[in-house]
Amino acid sequence: MTAIPNHKTYEKIGIAGIGAIGSAVARALTSEKGIKGMRLECISDPYTENHFGVDNVSFDALTERSDLIIECLPAAVVPELAKIVFDAGKDIIFISAAALLNHPQILEDLNVSKSRAYLPSGALCGLDGVVGMREMGITSSKIASTKPPKGFTGAPYVVENDIDLEGISEKTRIFEGNAFDAAKGFPANVNVAASLSLAGIPAEDTRVEIWADPDAVSNTHEITVKSDYSTLVSRIENAPDPANPKSSALAAQSIVATLRNMGAKLAIY
Repeated sequence: MTAIPNHKTYEKIGIAGIGAIGSAVARALTSEKGIKGMRLECISDPYTENHFGVDNVSFDALTERSDLIIECLPAAVVPELAKIVFDAGKDIIFISAAALLNHPQILEDLNVSKSRAYLPSGALCGLDGVVGMREMGITSSKIASTKPPKGFTGAPYVVENDIDLEGISEKTRIFEGNAFDAAKGFPANVNVAASLSLAGIPAEDTRVEIWADPDAVSNTHEITVKSDYSTLVSRIENAPDPANPKSSALAAQSIVATLRNMGAKLAIY
């Protein structure tokens, strides 16, 4: 699912966070093909070398100079950016869906602001169907995510439970619970689970399984969502982003697709 039809024209785009995802979006904006009607105005990332020929500025300056801000940050930093954006009444694309669960104040502030937020599908597929099923009433929602063990390195849940990722020799379930607890334990890994809960039923009712598989060559996500009238089963296998194995290359492209849809005569969701 990409963004719903926009009510504004966004010309000047600012990107907060120039890691693997932010860099891919910046390349799309500055490539020869570009994105019709849009240009990269500036970036904000004090820790990354700037290769894009635009100013590297503070969150405040990024927000002031941009028509639309794209968030590509570590989850812990998202509330700081969100407050600045909402106070200015600017619009934003969030990719760190887990931050919206871990910091509920973000959505509370959004609801009383003049801002509009977009949430791309990231590394997942099938969210458009989930949104449709929500209108009928979802009875259950589950996601199972499988990644190579190194993709979970540094996750709070892994550290707190002293899970030996290098010692995993076969496919192993390392977490089972709800999306709210998964977002806390794996903030860099389960944006997909957070997105599923935001598209469907509450995080406390969205079931999550996380698997580490040393033989996996891709990040795999399978969702099963049921209503009284429909059952949706969706599976996607994504190559890990070479620059960040915790994420999938598709996550950045879902942002690019959202931007292209905003200016398209025929927008497909």
